[in-house]
Amino acid sequence: MKISKLYSNNDNFKTIVFDKGINFILSSNNGVGKSSLFKLIDFCLLGDKNFLGLEHFKDYVFYIELQISSNRYITIKRPTSGNKNIELKITKQKSVLLDEKDFNKKGSLGVAKSYFENKVNYSINKFRTYISYFLRDENNQSDVFILNKYSSAHEIEYKTLISNIIGIDGRKIRKKYELDEIIKKSDLDSRALLSAQKDLEKVIEENKTLISSHFIHRLQNSVSKYGKIILDKEIVFLVDLNTSNDIEFSIKVKKEEKSNDNLNDDTRIKKLLCLIFAAALAETYVQKRLIKFVAFDSPFDGNKNTYEDGIYAAIHELNRMGIQSIITSNENVIHNSSNLLEIKNDYQTGYLSNDDKLMGNF
Repeated sequence: MKISKLYSNNDNFKTIVFDKGINFILSSNNGVGKSSLFKLIDFCLLGDKNFLGLEHFKDYVFYIELQISSNRYITIKRPTSGNKNIELKITKQKSVLLDEKDFNKKGSLGVAKSYFENKVNYSINKFRTYISYFLRDENNQSDVFILNKYSSAHEIEYKTLISNIIGIDGRKIRKKYELDEIIKKSDLDSRALLSAQKDLEKVIEENKTLISSHFIHRLQNSVSKYGKIILDKEIVFLVDLNTSNDIEFSIKVKKEEKSNDNLNDDTRIKKLLCLIFAAALAETYVQKRLIKFVAFDSPFDGNKNTYEDGIYAAIHELNRMGIQSIITSNENVIHNSSNLLEIKNDYQTGYLSNDDKLMGNF
């Protein structure tokens, strides 16, 4: 799945037509809609309303067109008001459906998700659960694995998701936690306790076999590859069981000898590790039916960004692998003049400014 087009019934919205390869949304300054773009894409892809619940947007209807195969597109029409009026339509070519009356499906959020899942037939079910790992706004770049919506939840919530997306049956990972809770109960009779303990031993042994697979090895190699491109450092992605036999994930810069720097505590490095993981996931899934884009908010931000050329090279590598990239950035934080010129000439999908904001003035 790649994003083809994003538009609205309201002329205040700035229509964006995406290239299937590299897309840069540049801006002259902050506050013009770069971050809102990510929230809007998420909304159109059947996510939460977020800021679109404001009175200003009550009459807006948004459309997102997605390319789901070489000659097949699906458009999701989603008004900001109402709960049962989402519409979807399959087309054989790129289309603008502002005046279209005959959609294939209309219904609630649940109906829309079910119809969409059926039509795209992803390798992993429930695409909404995983999309934020590919669609990274600035508020979801502080931790590679724990998205904001899971920051206050029990760790098993994000660990189940990561397990599933790296080819491990998350239900078995979750089962370990559930059995732990059963065994902790003080009112459990001896027979039930023995049964739970036997089940726990079996689940632990099964989980030990799950943390090593061909898919995980490929993902680890891809993480290493994009770590080298972006940071010019060795990045290690590990999947293991801890001393309690619970699954653990880690991705970090391998510490170099004779270096006292702990780069893994650096906010900028944490942000770029999110980009590295997203790129590696997209590449590892490139031959399967799944999301084939990486959308990242403001990766070039930061004073004296020494990783600028590496980020730009990684975007080109994703394109070479057939993965669409959608990158937002203030123009003035891209310091390599030749890169900026190439972006403006070849890859600029849109430009936002105080006079031309994404959502107009409100």
